[in-house]
Order: sequence, then structure tokens, then C-alpha cells
Amino acid sequence: MMGSTISEFISPSLITLNAAYDFQEDFFKHSFQALYLQEYVEASYLDKIIAREKEYPTGLLAAGLNIAIPHTDPQHIKKPFIAITQLAKPLPFFVMGTTDERVDVDWIFSLGVTHAENQIFLLQALMSLFSHHDQVDALKALTSADDVFAFFNSISL
Repeated sequence: MMGSTISEFISPSLITLNAAYDFQEDFFKHSFQALYLQEYVEASYLDKIIAREKEYPTGLLAAGLNIAIPHTDPQHIKKPFIAITQLAKPLPFFVMGTTDERVDVDWIFSLGVTHAENQIFLLQALMSLFSHHDQVDALKALTSADDVFAFFNSISL
């Protein structure tokens, strides 16, 4: 992973803004369809991401932005990605490390990695980003997928 940047995992086709879902499972089904059609994930991905989220929740309270970072095991991923979804209305996730504390998330960063060590790199890079209020504020102000893509290309993570 030396020399890699988070932007290498992001594609404009995997950035969705103003998405609305009534339930977490609706989000996962919609996300799976897009990822599967673009050949990022195996058919097994949907069941595995739902099961992993139930067992290992990924909701986080970040600096001025509540996020979720769902991910699953590399064998369900065909090619690496970060799918970014900005929600029109918050969607409840359980907080990472708990099974009883909820957080209403505004953004979802779905990770797909083909090598386990990349997952650590991506999680650390995202956590670094979300610890900076100025970067969080800049991200929240963006209104197009192209702007979000450009934002991640402009920061060094």
C-alpha cells in the first residue's frame, strides 16, 4: 500500500448524493446492485455485508459528521473500491464496537478491498479525514458527484 492514496479507490460512478432509504437493508440492496453491475463485487456480497454489519457495526460519530464504513471480507470483492453515499435523511446504524447504541449517519463510505491490509489503510485514511473539521465542512458543502470526486483527489490521504 506504500504510495497509495484513498482517491485510487474512488470512482465518480460510485458516488451517490441525496440518496434516501427507509431501512439499512434497502441501502445495502441498492448499493449491491450498482456494485454488482459494475463488476466490483461477487454475488455473495449482499448477504455477507448485511451479516457483517449486524455482527460488527460500523457507525461512527466523527467531527461534525456521522458516518458508517461498512465492509466485508476480501473474497466477496472483485476489484477495490470506496462507494460514497450522501444521504438526504439520516439512516440509523449501530455504533462501531456496540450492538445497542445507534447513530444516525449522514454519509456512508462502503469499502471493498481485495487484500486485508488495504482495509486498515483505508480505515485509517478515512478516520484521519474525519478528524479535521475544515475537511468535513468542505465535504458537506459539495453538491455533485464530480465535486466529491475532485475533493478526494485534492486531499492527500
